[in-house]
Amino acid sequence: MNRLLPLVQDLAGGLARALRAALWRAALIGVAGLLAGLAIGFLGLAAFIGLKTLMGPGLAALSMGAILLAMAAGVMVLASVLRPKTPKPAPVSSPQTKPSSPPSAPMKAASLCVFTAAFLLGRRLASQRGPSNPS
Repeated sequence: MNRLLPLVQDLAGGLARALRAALWRAALIGVAGLLAGLAIGFLGLAAFIGLKTLMGPGLAALSMGAILLAMAAGVMVLASVLRPKTPKPAPVSSPQTKPSSPPSAPMKAASLCVFTAAFLLGRRLASQRGPSNPS
C-alpha cells in the first residue's frame, strides 16, 4: 500500500501537466484562428473598398458576394473530395460457405457421436414441425 500512493500521485501529476500543455496549445490555436478570421475580414473589406471606387457600391457588393460564394463552393468541393475514406465493412458470408477451420484440440469420438446425434435429432424435430414462418 505504501508503494501505491506515490505511484498514483506521480500519475496524477503527469496527467495534470499533460492536460495543462494540451489546454495551452488549444488556446494558442484558438487565438490564431480568431486572428486569421479577422485578417480575412479586413482583406475582404479592403477588396470591397477598392472595387467600390472602381465600379460603385452596388456592383462592388454584388461582385464581392459572388467571389465569396465561389470560394465557399470551392472549399465545400475540396472538403468533399479530401474527406477521409472510411473502410467498408467486410461482407458477411453465410456459415454454409465459410470453410471450417480445423479444431484446435482433437475431438474425442464420444463428443463427436453426441454432437451428431443432437444435430440429427434437431433436424428431425424441425422437419416434423413444418415451416417456421408461414406466409
